[in-house]
Formats: sequence, C-alpha cells, structure tokens
Amino acid sequence: ELEQMVPNLDGDRIGISLFNTSSIQYVPMTDDYDFVIKRLTELEDYFIAEEEFTENYTSKYTYAYEIPESERARYDELNEILTRFDEGTTAGYEVKGTSTIGEGLASCLFDFPELLEEERTRTILFITDNHAEYITDALVSLDEVAEMCVKDKVTVYGIYPSSSNTINSSSTTTEISEMKAAVESTGGKFYEANSGISAESILLDIEEQEVLNTESAVSTIDNDVPETWSLILIISFVLVIAVSIFSVVRSGVDGIRNRKPLSIILSIVLTLAMIGCIAGILLRPMVEDQDAEITTTNLNVCFVVDTTISMWAEDYGTTTRMKGVQSDIANIMDLLPGSSFSLIQFDNGAEVLQPFTQDINAVYDSAEKLSMPSYSTATGSSLNTCYDALKSMLETSKSKDDTKRTICFIFSDGETTDGSTLIDFSDLSDYIDQGAVLGYGTTTGGKMIYPGRGYVQDASKGQDALSIYDEDNLMTLADELDIDYIHRNQGETSAISDLMRRIRLLSKKAALEEGNSAGYDETYYIFAGILAVLLMIWLGRSIYKGGIL
Repeated sequence: ELEQMVPNLDGDRIGISLFNTSSIQYVPMTDDYDFVIKRLTELEDYFIAEEEFTENYTSKYTYAYEIPESERARYDELNEILTRFDEGTTAGYEVKGTSTIGEGLASCLFDFPELLEEERTRTILFITDNHAEYITDALVSLDEVAEMCVKDKVTVYGIYPSSSNTINSSSTTTEISEMKAAVESTGGKFYEANSGISAESILLDIEEQEVLNTESAVSTIDNDVPETWSLILIISFVLVIAVSIFSVVRSGVDGIRNRKPLSIILSIVLTLAMIGCIAGILLRPMVEDQDAEITTTNLNVCFVVDTTISMWAEDYGTTTRMKGVQSDIANIMDLLPGSSFSLIQFDNGAEVLQPFTQDINAVYDSAEKLSMPSYSTATGSSLNTCYDALKSMLETSKSKDDTKRTICFIFSDGETTDGSTLIDFSDLSDYIDQGAVLGYGTTTGGKMIYPGRGYVQDASKGQDALSIYDEDNLMTLADELDIDYIHRNQGETSAISDLMRRIRLLSKKAALEEGNSAGYDETYYIFAGILAVLLMIWLGRSIYKGGIL
C-alpha cells in the first residue's frame, strides 16, 4: 500500500521509522521517491524472509543444530537478512520487553527535522497493533506522545493491521480503542486494515486535513540584490536632493525665475536619469555570459564517511580525523552551491543518512551528528562495508536525471581490521564523473579517544592503541573508481580547491552541452557608475547655482 502511495505524493517529503523495543530511522525525510520505493521493496523482502524463516525453521526446529545440512545455507541466508533489520529495532529487549508503542511514535515525532524552528504541515502514518509486552515501565505512553504531537502541531493517522470484527479478545478491543482515541486526539483518523481502506483513500484524507490545517501558503523568496551599495547610493541621492531643496529655499522664487530654460531642462534630465539609474541598480538586470560561473545545480554529490572508531584518532593536526572530515564536508558543500547532496556512513554496516537532497541544512546536521559505533559491538574496519550502499546511491543518481553529473567523495583512513581484503570497486567507476578519496591519518598513528573510557587500549601491549592509516588501500580505491586521491592535513586546502575548480568546470561544461547557458554577468555596476557621475554633476550645479532648477 505504501509503495502505491509514494508516487502520488507531489513534492512532499516522506520518512520511515521502524520500531520494536527500539527505533531506527529507516528513511530520513526526503522527496527522492525512487529511493523510498527501493527501501520499501527491501522492507517487503524482509517480511517475506521472516515468513519463510518462521514457516520452514522456527515452527519445525527447536534448536539450530537440528537443521539438516541441506537446509543450512538457506537458513544462514535468511538469518542474515533478518538480523540486519532486527539489530536496530530490538536493542535492549532482554530488559525492556518488546513493542514500545509510545516510544515508537515519539521517535517518529522527533525524526522531523527542525520541528520547532520551521512552520510546516507534518503528518505521521502510524501502523501498529498497539500490543506492548513490557518487562519494565515504558519511558512514555501513547497518550502522552499524542499530547506532544498536538503541542507540536503534528497530525497522526493510525492503521491497525487487522479488523477488530474478527477479534473478540477484550485486551485487543482495549488496545484498539486506546489507539483510536490517541490518534483522533491529534486531529487524525483511525483505520482498520481489513475494512476496505486503500492507500489512495488515506492519502485523500491526509490532503483534505492538510487543507483544513493550512491557513495560508508561505513561500520564501531570496532577492539577490547588492543591498549595501544600493543603500549607500540611495542615501547619497537623498542628501543631494536635500542640499538642492535647501538651495532653492535659500535663493527664493525670484532665484528660480531668473534661471535659463536650458538650465531647467538639464536639471529635469539629470533628475530623471538618476531615478532611472537607481531603478536599474534595484532591478539588477543581467546579461547571458558564456564565460560566467554557473551555479552547480546539475550535480549530485555523494558523501561516504568511514565512522569506525579509528576515525576518532587524534592525529589530524590538533584534532580528530572525524573533525577534519566534518570540516571538509562543510567546505565542499559551500563550494558547490545548488547541488544535491547525499550522505552515507559505514562502520559495522552501512547506512544512508541522507538520500540526495538540496536541503543542505539536513545534510549539515547529519554530518555534524556522526558518531562512532559502540566499542562493545564494533566488528572492525573495512572499506568493503560501504560497497552496496554506495552502488545503490550511485544507481539512484544516474536513474533520476541523466543530465546531472555524479560526484563522489569517500572519507576514510583506509584501515582494515576485520581480516578482509579490499574488493574490486571498478564496476562503480562508470557511475562517477568526478570526485576523490580523501585519506585521514598519519604514518606515526594517533590515539583513539572513547567517551567515558579514556583512550582505546591495545591489550597485547598493555598501552594506548594507535591507529595508522592505510594509504595503499585508499589509493587503490581511488584508482578503481577513477577519481583523485588526496591525503588530508589540517590547514592544507590547495588540493581540495583545485578539485573544486575542476568540478565546477565539469558542471559548467555539462550545462552548456545541455544548451543551458546558466551563466550571467552583472550590469548594475554600470548604472552605479553613471549615477555617481550624475550625482557629482548635480551636486556641483546645486552648490554653484544655488537651486534645484
């Protein structure tokens, strides 16, 4: 049903959270519907795998060792699929129990970016049977989160997965009524999945409610005007007029009558010319220029960040490698205005934190919040971990718009500590038009701070562990992807600057090839120069003649 709903959205952003004992953000808020559909398909595969696993293994065997060797390969394959999803949603179930309903809804609420800073229509489609099996008390109840949603102007639509008409349990009836009351208290509607509803009808209800909730349409327009110089010129113009008026008053009516007609005509022409120049400055007409810099709106820029513990080693000048990565990401985004950006992190696994979006604040925020994995669950480092997620994102980039160019940046120290060897990334090079592998670290190594535990220890040596970057791995990866390799040092900017120049040239060339002469040259300075000359002439005449006419 959701797969049918997504294509009918018109510019709306959609996100997906999954929860059981704990919650994960499965899809961040995005309008990249191809990416959302792909993730929903993967989720559907998970449910199919869960059903097969239950039918063929859970219901037949009590212990894993009972499974015949002939069925072992499929068992392991299904188990891997299920574990990949369950790891995030079942954290702490041994002490919490399962299905933290209120916490699941709360996580959806706080997954909205800029919840308190930005006025926007927000809707949650909440799908649950509202059946909790807590061991300890929940952090927050469903009713309490419903009140939070009302406070933050978020409407909740609830879907119960089966019809209450087929269930006679009093506990189930209570769960349905509690969920219905909580949902409707936010202004939303409650549905039972087997009662003939469809994704289309739910979407129509949401759109109808959105119209009722929206009092006015708000749009933001950025006017790119040289405000400072315009203000200076306008003030100067007002001062000249004031001086002229003062001169007129001082000379009196007889002074004006004694002026020659040619002098009066010249004053009128000067006045109109200055008004025209000020209008030209404020309107800021521009002319097409094939040599002008083009805003890089035709670029999809993919950031892939290694977030293994070694990336917090303290050998990037006076700070950590990760601080260097975050600074470089911010710098690259500033140098490629108008581009769409995506962000992938990888450590134990790979996760798409942001699909391609022009919401740069969301990407900035995700990059600033990058954190290391738990020391107790870390499985080691390997560049191989990012392969599937990177391939998926690059395929998405090429399929969305073939007029756009794909830029890829991989940030890593290249360390491999899980015993694997680097796989071949060459098949991904066809998807990438430009980019770089950026290496962080030193040959002397750096100590890795672990919050609350001091530095990571090398048990075999009984001292602080050192992380030493692997430049060979990074250079091999860059060669296979056919992009640059840049070793990053704090304060060094020339290599990045040169790469950014080449990427902007690529963007400009692509725009011209598509017949889009998006470069324009300024003309307001011409009007400003003419106005400056006219002002000097006016001021001189006003002082000399003693009047405006």
